[in-house]
Amino acid sequence: MRKRAFTLIELLVVIAIIAILAAILFPVFAQAKAAAKKAASISNQKQNALAAIMYSTDYDDVNPIYISWADGPGAPAYIAGHGCYPWSWNTQPYMKNADIELDPQAPPIQVWPGWSNVVYKAFSTVYGYNYSWLSAPFCAFNDPCYQPISTTAVAQPAETVMFSAKWSTGEWKYGPAQVVWYGAPRGLIVNFGVDMPDCYTIPQWCWGNWGVGDGNFQFILDPSRITAGVRTGGNSIRAGNAQIIGWCDGHVAAKQPGAMAAGTNWNMNLAAGSLIVNDINKYLWDDK
Repeated sequence: MRKRAFTLIELLVVIAIIAILAAILFPVFAQAKAAAKKAASISNQKQNALAAIMYSTDYDDVNPIYISWADGPGAPAYIAGHGCYPWSWNTQPYMKNADIELDPQAPPIQVWPGWSNVVYKAFSTVYGYNYSWLSAPFCAFNDPCYQPISTTAVAQPAETVMFSAKWSTGEWKYGPAQVVWYGAPRGLIVNFGVDMPDCYTIPQWCWGNWGVGDGNFQFILDPSRITAGVRTGGNSIRAGNAQIIGWCDGHVAAKQPGAMAAGTNWNMNLAAGSLIVNDINKYLWDDK
């Protein structure tokens, strides 16, 4: 009895068909994966915004403080020997899930051995607070204090940024980083915030401007890391060249950098320090 089998040509045809299908489907799978990560990031940002709003209802309608310092036992972490409490830690009781502090679109954060799971995620959050407006530093640079404003001081909460997705500590160009800070004994820590487009023109010190050569961000991020937030004040643009924004009223949206710099002369190749606000009615970062 004669055995039947595939010929070499038939096998090659099947392999070719499989290769064609793979070439068609793999990009679709990649797009679906990216869309799922974007949806998860939007969800995480939503939880951050709602937690901040719930926090404010328990604290006389005052927005979360960017960072508070309290010496003595019980602090989640100590920086230069001083107890540090960032907004991402203070809002944890309203989330009870440290994973919400991480953006699935971003590279993994660097873990500092000896820190608990909740602490290192809160201190390496990949969502940044609009601290320059909502909780501005008002003390000397080498010992900054932060004064959160009332939620009622935000005239247009649906059009004012509260949070934005930002760079990951895993993207620090000098190797593993947990906390990036300046000054002593209680310096300005940049892990927890993002900067507004015109930060170089406001009274308090800020970390990085929007544009080419955007100041101190180039000390920690490679200048080529556009998606991480170089040229956009640390605001990441991973979601299809868009920032995941949490607004002061609690809603979340993905916005292009150009839209987030509305009311200014910003473009990706603008020289840092040359940005100006030319239409305050369109500006989304404060209520000037």
